[in-house]
Amino acid sequence: MKRLTGIFENVGRKKKLSKKDIEETLREIRRALLEADVNLKVVKAIISSLKEELVEKQPEEVLTPSQTIIKATRDKLVEIMGGEAKPFVVTKKPSLAFMVGLQGSGKTTTAVKLAYWWHKSGRRPLLVAADFRRPAALEQLKKLAEKYSLPVEIGSDSFDSVKRGLERAKAEGYDLVIVDTAGRVHLDEEMMEELRQLKGRFKDSLEHVLLVVDAMIGQEAVTTAKAFDDALDITGVILSKLDGDARGGAALSITYVLKKPIYFIGVGERVEALEVFHPDRIVSRILGMGDVLTFIEKVSEQIEEEELKDMDRYLKGRFTMNDYLKQLRMLRRMGSIKDLLGMLPLKMFGIDPSMLENARIDENQLKRIEAIINSMTPKEREYPEIIDGSRKARIARGSGTSIREVNKVLKHYREIKRMLKKLGKLSKRMDMEALERSLGALEKMGNIANKIRGFGRKKK
Repeated sequence: MKRLTGIFENVGRKKKLSKKDIEETLREIRRALLEADVNLKVVKAIISSLKEELVEKQPEEVLTPSQTIIKATRDKLVEIMGGEAKPFVVTKKPSLAFMVGLQGSGKTTTAVKLAYWWHKSGRRPLLVAADFRRPAALEQLKKLAEKYSLPVEIGSDSFDSVKRGLERAKAEGYDLVIVDTAGRVHLDEEMMEELRQLKGRFKDSLEHVLLVVDAMIGQEAVTTAKAFDDALDITGVILSKLDGDARGGAALSITYVLKKPIYFIGVGERVEALEVFHPDRIVSRILGMGDVLTFIEKVSEQIEEEELKDMDRYLKGRFTMNDYLKQLRMLRRMGSIKDLLGMLPLKMFGIDPSMLENARIDENQLKRIEAIINSMTPKEREYPEIIDGSRKARIARGSGTSIREVNKVLKHYREIKRMLKKLGKLSKRMDMEALERSLGALEKMGNIANKIRGFGRKKK
């Protein structure tokens, strides 16, 4: 939905919105939503509601034209997506959850992700393999479960697998039994009938029927979701492969048409890449505002208590190469840098968001920086200012890099140190003037992020 950002920028140049301005903007929003594969029925409802609010009602005078339209659009999209995150809860013990969906939707992988998420939450999941139409699915589930030390049950057929899974859960104290059911390449009655029979057989323990939908299939997502809901009365949805702002259409369309909650979104291939679905955060991504809350959560998950204590030292200007290396390793633990940057309101940081669309941010760049720091002596890491020409040459040889790259690392380190010291001074005065001045520091953060992105690339 990158087009929406441009629409808001254009209208933002106007001091006052005329009726013609609003109608033209609504036409552009309509076109942008359709290009994002939002269902036509949903688009009409959004545009109709926005028109009523912007034309027939008096916009808030305290807002600029762009703020008025952004606020109205954001509020409507959040409302359609359910308003706030719906918690995934179970009341039965053990509780049975069927994972249903078409082949290729990421159903098997998502089953493992959900089990891993449940386990990380302090509960006890049990995976059950019940997709006997695709033998590879049984092996895939087994291998993934073993890789992450998650228990899995496999019987002689789908009914036997679920039966054995429930019996094992009762005997060993597992509270959630996650069943990977059979899928097909296309919707067909035979598959639905098998799922209906499975549901009827275990209805006393069944609490969730979770539809896994590939967010990249656009308009087809609605057709698929409606077919499964009509046949099985699904309880909720998990959207797989929803990363970035170009695939918000499926989330909008499904929630509007089904009126069923989206519990989770898959945002990558790693088992940890399953997030609770927060409508307001997804809308912020769609509108180009970033997803700072999710970014903060991801960072917080990786910051140890000791590292929080270090932050006070950093803000006082005591930041060494050892600290710099520690922060780089934390970045690697947090996953893809591209995904992390995609959660931030990049324009606020002075970065053009379009740079990420075709960007190939090489994670090996961080490894090269780490190699350079590891080639420094303990004293050089503690006092980088002593690194002269001969030391740079030795570090470059030891790390298999060039003096030019060593210089880039040292420059990057100095910029971060200066930025942290400046932020430390600003943090002592939490008034509006200080907050306004801190925007300059945020812009520098954007420049630094750009430099990480371009590290190690040869000039044309």
